[in-house]
Amino acid sequence: MTVTLVPPPAPQPPAVADPLDVLGVPGQVNLDYAATAPCARAAADAVAELLPWYASVHRGAGALSRRCTLAYERARQTVGDFLGARADDHVVFTRNTTDALNLLARRLLDEAAARAGRRDLPPTALRASVGLGSTTGHVDRLLAALAALA
Repeated sequence: MTVTLVPPPAPQPPAVADPLDVLGVPGQVNLDYAATAPCARAAADAVAELLPWYASVHRGAGALSRRCTLAYERARQTVGDFLGARADDHVVFTRNTTDALNLLARRLLDEAAARAGRRDLPPTALRASVGLGSTTGHVDRLLAALAALA
């Protein structure tokens, strides 16, 4: 029996993660980002790290719930810091971009109505009268609401 001693491979410097690295199928390119963006690897890694500890956020007194609530609030603070939020600003997480834009549009309409002295209308009546149920004219209504705020 012959034994050949092979020196160990030279240590490699740790790979620097690309901040724009996303999950996907190797060899495939997804060009359908109209409604869905790819998951950033950093986000997927953070979720995978928390999954064994997952519990309800803001709904429990147990250790797991408190841990998840703390992680959630830290994420909110990180996003706020990144965006330059002031102390009295709020970071609101939504389900998706459409949900976020609808929330913004409704808030702008409510604010425009309040400034126009239409406090007599409940927000739901105002939204119904503007017709947020369809996509037709959303941009025009949003621009009109922004103009009313000026």
